Amino acid sequence: MKKTNIEIIKTYFDHFLKGDKEKVFEMLSNEVVWSVKGSDNVPTVGQRKGIEEINSFIENFQANFQPKDFNILYYFEQENKVFAIGNFTHFVIPTQREISSDFMIEFVVEDGKICSYKILEDSYALYLAFK
Repeated sequence: MKKTNIEIIKTYFDHFLKGDKEKVFEMLSNEVVWSVKGSDNVPTVGQRKGIEEINSFIENFQANFQPKDFNILYYFEQENKVFAIGNFTHFVIPTQREISSDFMIEFVVEDGKICSYKILEDSYALYLAFK
């Protein structure tokens, strides 16, 4: 039975939070685009395209953040877009600081694969956490 786009995103989060990169990669289209806005001092900031560059994002995330709390409060679906709204608290490994933020992530899903990821989060707090 075909999964809904929201179910696909829930599965993505499950794999990502467990650190299972191979299962994450299986969920991404070959042309996937990842967009994280913010300061250059935050290693996960930037636009990445394709599985190889997303691998770099995941490696940077794992090397720099230890998730403490991660909550999705709402999922909304509109055509091929899924919006996940929630909050997180991460321990920033290089600076030994903790960061908390609300977030909203926009995913685009086509043919059962994630094609796009854009996150809005407290980029200033992240900047300070890495300063």
